[in-house]
Order: sequence, then structure tokens, then C-alpha cells
Amino acid sequence: MTEAVPRSAARTALGRAMAVPTPLVFVGSVAVAAVLLWRQGALASLGDVARQAEPREIATTLVLYVVGLALLAARWFALVRMAGGTASLAASADVFLTSVVVNYAAPIGLAVPTRTAFTVRDLGLPLARSGAVVGWEAVLDVASLAAISGLWLLLGGTAVVAGVPEQARLVAAATIGLVLVGAAAVALAAWRSSTARERLRALGTGFVRHPGERPGWAAASAGLTVVYWALQLVIMARLLASFGAVGVSLVTVLGLMGLPVLVGMLSPVPGGAGVREAMMVAAAQIGGVDGAVALLAAVVYRTALFVALPILYLVVRAWRRHESANPSRGEHA
Repeated sequence: MTEAVPRSAARTALGRAMAVPTPLVFVGSVAVAAVLLWRQGALASLGDVARQAEPREIATTLVLYVVGLALLAARWFALVRMAGGTASLAASADVFLTSVVVNYAAPIGLAVPTRTAFTVRDLGLPLARSGAVVGWEAVLDVASLAAISGLWLLLGGTAVVAGVPEQARLVAAATIGLVLVGAAAVALAAWRSSTARERLRALGTGFVRHPGERPGWAAASAGLTVVYWALQLVIMARLLASFGAVGVSLVTVLGLMGLPVLVGMLSPVPGGAGVREAMMVAAAQIGGVDGAVALLAAVVYRTALFVALPILYLVVRAWRRHESANPSRGEHA
């Protein structure tokens, strides 16, 4: 009896949290993320950025960023279908865009289960299948960033790394090591729990099985991932050029968008804030790009997300309202 009250209270709290409408979650998460950016000084740098950059270049970059988010929303839809879901593209995009903001506003330990929970609630997928969607999204991104880092090494990154001072290499190795140790510790703690272990087994079974069951959607997810990260390389190259970095090589852009983004993604800091930017500046300086230019590009790259997100979100919400008004084209057609 003594344990019933805490469990009931926890379930009640979770039920109330999951009853919050998605638009309210989106707006609240954007506000939290904006505060985080402000405290990091990112928002204060935007005035300087606006004065240094060509407005047309920034507008073009923003359009490309919106296109990139649309690609990711389409990938989420493809992953949901790969996992056996029947939700519409508009519904999937709605959940995805909200989950992106949550991911940037909360530590990874909170963001991942929240994204899974919203997929269960709003898209009607069972927990194991929703977990597979979130897991495959992470696998595709990590694999892409690892491939970008590997390409960077093949095209000249090894020579760059050899020229880095030993102390800097030790710091980078220690950072990556801490991320891996932390991930291993979390996995071990989860495995020791019999309940968590059963859930992980169910998740792992579906995780492996879904791509083979629906190979077309799996291939679409992989293809959209490749196009998205190729577009991100183009965006970063354009940003660097717009801030005065002339003739930036492909190797340098790969260096900025590979390991720094990967480590930032895996770090416990919300959205990898600070971690990613610091590594981007270091990678740019190694590649011969001015650190201040790289920092401006990194700041704009992050803050552009919070300009592009509401634009696409408003379109998606209008789309969902249209779907609701036309049941024959509904979410589970």
C-alpha cells in the first residue's frame, strides 16, 4: 500500500503532462530554448551578424533551412510508416517539429522519452514501435555524421589532426570518451532493471525487424537523410562565405559539420549548445578559417532553426486543420 500512492501520483502527473496540447508544448519549448540561447549570448550576437551579412544570403539560407526541416519531417513520416504506423504526413510533421524543439530545450535524458511519448499519444503507435522510430532517427543521423567525419579524414583530415597540438587532441578524446562512458552507464543501469530489460528486448526486436518488413519506407528514410545532410553542408558553406570566408574548402566544411555536430548531438547539454559551437570554431581554425567567422556561422546555424521552425510549424498546423475538416483525407486513411 505504501508504494501505491507514489505510483498513482506519478501516473497522474504523467497523464496531466501528456494531456497538454501539442501547440502549447511547442510554444513553451521555443520559449525555453530562446532563454537558453540568450543566456549563452547567442541572441546578443545576432545584431552583429545581421550587419555583416548580405540580407539576400541570409534569406536564401533560411529558405534552405526550412527545406531541410521539411526533409526531416518527411523522414519522420517515412520512419513512422516503416514501423507500421498509419498517421498522415501532416500529423507526423506536427509531432516531429514539436519534438525537435523539445530536443533543443531539454537534456537528452528527457528529450528522447518525451519524443517517444508524443509519438505514442499523437500518432497512435505502440511504445515499442515509437521507440523504434526515435531510435532509427538517431542511428541514421549518427551514421551520416560518422560518414562525414570519415570523409573528412580521407580527404585530408588526418594531416590536419596530425598538426593539432597534443593537448587539444587529448581534450577532444576525453570529451568523446566521457560521452561514450555516459551512454554505456545509462545502458547498463537500464539493463539491470528487469522491466527495462524486457522493454529493451521488445524494442530491439522491432528495431531490427521493421526495415525488413517495409524496405521501401526504410530506403526512403535513408535517402532523405543523405539529402538532408548534404543540404546542411551547403548551408554551412554559404554561411561561411557570407561572413567573409572566401574559398573555404570542402575538407573544412566537412570538418565543421562532422565530429562537432556528432559530439554536440550526443552530449548531455540540451541541443549540444556550446559544445558544438566550440568544436566548430576549433575545426575552422585548424582549417585556416578565422575563428570569429566560424563562430558567427555556428551561431546563425543554430538560431536559424528557431526562425525556420515556427514558419514550417504554422504551415503544418494549417494543414492538419484542413485534414480535420476533411475526414476522408484524415490522419489514419
